[in-house]
Parts: sequence; structure tokens; C-alpha cells
Amino acid sequence: MLTLLASLMSVSASAAPIGPDDRPILEAFLSHVEGSAAYCTPERLAEFAEQPEDIVWQASRYIRMPLTAYRLTGDAAHLDDFAARMGALYDELEPGPDGFLGWYGLPLDLFRHPDHPDRRSDVILTSFVVAGLAAEFALTVRDGGELESRHAGATARCLDIATRHLVAKWDARGRYRDLGSQGAVYTTNERLAPLKADLTQPHNKHSKIGAALVKLHAATGDEEYLTKAIKLGGRYKRSLTLADSRYLWNYWDPAGSWDVRVDDHGRWKHWIGSEHRGGYYSLSLSQAVFLYEHGLVFDDDDIARFLRTQLEVCWNGDVDSPIWRRVNGEEMEQSYLCSGLAAYDDSLYQLAFGPAETARRMAQREHGWNGGVGAGSWLEMKYVTVPRWATDGPSAADQTAAYRDSDAGRRLLAEMSAPVTGEGYAAPQSPPIR
Repeated sequence: MLTLLASLMSVSASAAPIGPDDRPILEAFLSHVEGSAAYCTPERLAEFAEQPEDIVWQASRYIRMPLTAYRLTGDAAHLDDFAARMGALYDELEPGPDGFLGWYGLPLDLFRHPDHPDRRSDVILTSFVVAGLAAEFALTVRDGGELESRHAGATARCLDIATRHLVAKWDARGRYRDLGSQGAVYTTNERLAPLKADLTQPHNKHSKIGAALVKLHAATGDEEYLTKAIKLGGRYKRSLTLADSRYLWNYWDPAGSWDVRVDDHGRWKHWIGSEHRGGYYSLSLSQAVFLYEHGLVFDDDDIARFLRTQLEVCWNGDVDSPIWRRVNGEEMEQSYLCSGLAAYDDSLYQLAFGPAETARRMAQREHGWNGGVGAGSWLEMKYVTVPRWATDGPSAADQTAAYRDSDAGRRLLAEMSAPVTGEGYAAPQSPPIR
């Protein structure tokens, strides 16, 4: 999940000089940027839009590659490429029944209603991911000069549709649920299979949504976006269990009566347990890291607890022969690493970006995905994001200072940032929520 973490960087930061061992990886990545244009043609994007969640996991990552290339090289031609790709994706938007623009297509197989397998729908995560990408673009070119002037039309279009359609529609449809002192969640739409409809999003998806909201606040100045991101983060913090000075959490936790099965009121719609994929673990935890770097919700003590989880439970400490475990100690075959934590620990930095990982990236540099999307995200993390975050205290706190100093901001943060004490959260295994 390096792509998300890399995209969460301070957009004003520039890359450190690329080390000699990584230059062949960069050169191969730049070649893949050019080749990835084939995935961003109107015809190909129309295919992605037919199953809109594919935009999250595939199309948006191809679209973002030139933005990564610009961050790594400073070559403004990559921004023209990015703007063209975003424009082509926006051209695939169509109005839904309620008038909001979106990408309306078939849900993933697991989410289709068995009685209505051909029912079309848009996807909340797709909307927020693309809106966040639009905000990131606007912030990247906001230089008060040539870049901003050159891309004024593209950024205006991107932000206008992102705010008035991609994000606003989910509030209008009642998908944002304020939980008061317990934070807030977003839920899926009602057009899906019974066990997937009106369901609280898992923590990893809230991480992507929250990141988009923070970036939209930075791009527009609208404090409502930051308020929602803080409340999402507060809910995640209230879902943490504290054991031996480290954090444990689930992939998903119920948040209200909407999460109860309609055919069995004694069961939740979703299972409860530790995250079963390393990417989900990385995404969920990155929500806390990102908010911490913006001076929001999470503090030094929280980061220290997450570090202990990574160092004492999820990784055996061996760079060359790593053994991975879930937060609950169950052994995993795949990587279970949040690379954002490398900013705070030298051993994690060596694991994520040292010689062994560099050699692995070198061997994969010709691979279309691993040497393209994956390598770009890894390079951006190594040369932009982690150096920016490896400072004393939050690196992007200045971006939220005005909000944190306001009366409303102070009140909300005092509530959402409350420390996890005792044993913290215990998941209710069956309704009703205790």
C-alpha cells in the first residue's frame, strides 16, 4: 500500500537526490510511465468505469504515475500528462438518478445483489479516491506562477466536480454517519447485496477517505472536510485495543444498528477479526500516521504504540529473512509492514528501503506493475515522504494550524484525541452494541 502512503505526503516537498543504486529503478519507472498511457485512453477508462471500484485499485494508480514522476524528477511535462489522464477519466462521468455525476457500473461480484445482478451503482471509495487525487493535483501546481496558470482550467474542473459531485453526493445520500463522541463513519450504498449494503466501511477504506478529506481541506480551505477527517480518525482511535503498551485492532468493527443482519438480528453483517492482508494493515495504520503528521488526533504516544506493534508482533526483526504476523500474533506468509513507520525507526527503514529491498526492486524493475506503479510509489516514499516525515514532531502541522487554533477545532480535537486507556476497545461479537 505504498501508493496511498506516498500520496499522503506534503505536496510542497521535493524529492531528495536519487541514490545511484536506485537510478536504474527510476529509469525503468519513467519508461513504465510512458507505457502506462495505454491504460488511460478513453476506451480503456470506459472499461474501468464499467466496474467502478477498478478505478480505485487500478485506473487511479495508472493515472497518478505522471504525478509521481513529476515529484521525483521536477519535469513539468509529466503534469501535462497527468492532467490529460485525469481529464479523460472525468470525461467518463455520467449523471445518476439523483443528478450527481459519477461512474455508474456493476459492483464487484462479491457486492452484487443476487436478485439484481445487473443493477448499476457508483462506489463511494472511487469517488473519494479520485477527489483526493484532484485535490493533490491542485496543490502540486499551486505555485503562484507558471504551473498554476498553465493548469488553472484543469484544476478548476477537477475540484469543482470533486466537491459538488464526487464528495457531496454521499452526504446527500446519508452515507456519512456522525457518531457523536465516538467519531464518524461512512457506509456503503443501499444498492448492493444485503450483507454489503448500508455497511460501515472497514478501517482501511476509511483511511483512503480520510486522506482525501484532508487534501480537499488543503485545496479548498473548507473546514468541513477536516472536521470529517478528524471524526473518522477519532473513530479509528476508539477502535484500538491496548495490550502490553501496543495497539491491536480489527479489520472491521460495527458502528450502529445498520450493521446488523436483517435476516438474523443476532449477527453482524460482517466478521470481526484481525486484518488478514498486509495491505489492509498498512492502509489502516497509515490513517493514524497521516493524521499525526498533520497534528491531528494521534500523538507521539500513539506512534510509539504502533511502532511496538510493528516491531514486537508483526515483524521478527530480521531484514533478510523476515517473519510476519498479524497484530494478534497469527503468522502470515505475506509482508505485514506499514512503510510509513520507517520515518520513526531505523530498523524499519532498512527493512523498507535498505539494500535487500533495493535489490528486490531492481530485479522487478522491468515488470509492468511492480516496476511501474509499485516502484514509483516506493521511490516517492523513500525520497519524498519518509524524509519529510523524519523530523521532530509532525511535519505538516502548519497546514492545519488555523483549524487547530479555532474554538471549534480545539473542542473537536480535545474529544477525538482522547488517549486510549485501560484495555481500550473490546469488539462486541454480536448485537446490540455495548
